Amino acid sequence: MSVTEEKNILRKKYKAFRSAIPPEEKKVLDEHIFRKIISLPEYRSCSIILTYVSTEAETDTLCLIRQAFDDGKTVAVPRSVDKDGNMTFHEIHSFNDLKKGYFGISEPDPEKCREIFTFYGGICIIPALSYDRQGYRLGYGKGFYDRFLAAHENILKVGICCSGCIETSLPHGKFDIPADIVITEKFVEDHRKEKDPDDKQGNY
Repeated sequence: MSVTEEKNILRKKYKAFRSAIPPEEKKVLDEHIFRKIISLPEYRSCSIILTYVSTEAETDTLCLIRQAFDDGKTVAVPRSVDKDGNMTFHEIHSFNDLKKGYFGISEPDPEKCREIFTFYGGICIIPALSYDRQGYRLGYGKGFYDRFLAAHENILKVGICCSGCIETSLPHGKFDIPADIVITEKFVEDHRKEKDPDDKQGNY
């Protein structure tokens, strides 16, 4: 079986898994993940946060966006430039700056929102269907974040998903870039650090 075929099987698995989570349970999971994000020292010290605008099925980022507004941070969200996997990030000041873009996802209105080119001192919240214990992600297969992260390797990459979507190991290629930090409702894993031999999980 090819890597592509294996990834497609896993995508179906985790889309079904997410859809089966009851709304009230998902709300609790999202709240725990949100609290762990804003507790990160890197969140507290960052000047800019790049984050996707979540759909109903995804790990919620709307509360994070509201918090970042309240904390006086620059909030930038992605805009799909085309269907070939290219995207840009634009600053938003409220949810009124969003409109429906490719695939029906809420995106910044480029007529209202300035494009961001400098990401120094920022963190990027990365969407995924699954992460593994090395930080590699299973995306949606469009390649938007793969291209962006390859061009901006120095930005802090934070992956979020529920613990039920964590795999021991995911298929990945030599050009795939792992998240620096992976957050679930149960743990935070920092893949920048050498893991303590006595701590097999690398959690804190």
